[in-house]
Amino acid sequence: MAYKYKAYTNDKKIVQGTIEVTSESLAEGALYRAGYQHILSLKEVPPGLSLERLIPTLFGVRTQDVIDFSNQLTTLIESGINILTSLKLLEGQTSKPSLKKIIDGLVEEIQGGNSLSQALTCYPQAFHNTYCQVIKASEQAGNLETGLRQAASYMEKQAAANQKIKRAMLYPAFVLLMAIGVSILLITVALPPLVELFTSFGADLPWMTQLLITVTEFAIKHILYILGGLLILIMSTVGLLRLPSVKQAKDKLMLKIPLIGAINIERSVHHFCRTASMLLKAGLRLPQIMDIAIQTNRNQIIRQALSHVRDRLIQGEGLSQPMSEIELFPPLLVEMVVVGEKSGAMDSTLATLADFYERRVDRRIDALISMIEPVLTLIIGIVVIFIALSMITPLYSILRSMH
Repeated sequence: MAYKYKAYTNDKKIVQGTIEVTSESLAEGALYRAGYQHILSLKEVPPGLSLERLIPTLFGVRTQDVIDFSNQLTTLIESGINILTSLKLLEGQTSKPSLKKIIDGLVEEIQGGNSLSQALTCYPQAFHNTYCQVIKASEQAGNLETGLRQAASYMEKQAAANQKIKRAMLYPAFVLLMAIGVSILLITVALPPLVELFTSFGADLPWMTQLLITVTEFAIKHILYILGGLLILIMSTVGLLRLPSVKQAKDKLMLKIPLIGAINIERSVHHFCRTASMLLKAGLRLPQIMDIAIQTNRNQIIRQALSHVRDRLIQGEGLSQPMSEIELFPPLLVEMVVVGEKSGAMDSTLATLADFYERRVDRRIDALISMIEPVLTLIIGIVVIFIALSMITPLYSILRSMH
């Protein structure tokens, strides 16, 4: 990161410029060491456009990169190599520029006197808050390698759950794109020569063919307006969804839709159980865990419910009692939390629940896909049959007129 500074020199002259470091604290330290004892201003310079920022999936640090980094760092530390040397070794072995840059920044932060967990917080695009909290707790317990292994395992399970959902939705999306492609090909390539043929024979076109030609001609003639309208619609929708009231209404709707609502609720429960289980094993206290769970949940309704539970938990009412008063939380979750509170094995109880709800979400998604596929097939079939009949029916009219 670049920081723009303005400072006094020892001979009371004002100087200004930019400095490349990974954090504001390191920038201040570097300026003090350079003899600038009085810093008038220090501001981060916004990064310019880059492939890493434009296409983070291809050029940024992926989840698998962080998992591999964590496992490799764990192995080196367990071998007796100190953290700074381990990071330098990993930096030399890494071929991906974006990850190499981050490891280099971690080395600078640690050399500047920060701990690993403090250094990780400088790169939220790669290391999320949950990861940093686990590393911080393991540092305080003097068992960094265990925290790194737990964090990597947590990320692997979360990535596997997300991958299952993506794979499940891939087939319907592929079928839909194929149908759209075939329809466009028929209308733009096969239809125009047939229309010329029909016109040359002076045949009366059926209503289906006339409708298809009218729609096609309108779309081609006004393609820029249609694309512009779609762009405006998308931008307007995105803008509206950023409004707190609209976002809350959308989040509430996503929990009310049959089957989809159940999937969203159980996914959130799975995420909460998996996160809380890992953080409890790392040594964090429940109020702190609830704060992290609230921050990492995207649905405002569920966040409000978790906030209510957190507030009651701080008042000394435990976890199960406030959960039982909110219909959003499944009864099984509440019953198992009661068991965990009584047995004192909340971390293993929540881990068991996380596995259960992960399998349950998988089954619900399979059921949703099995419902979507026939409906999608029916709609695609109707569209393709309509296009085919629009092209074939006039041929029969021409053949009859020739006879």
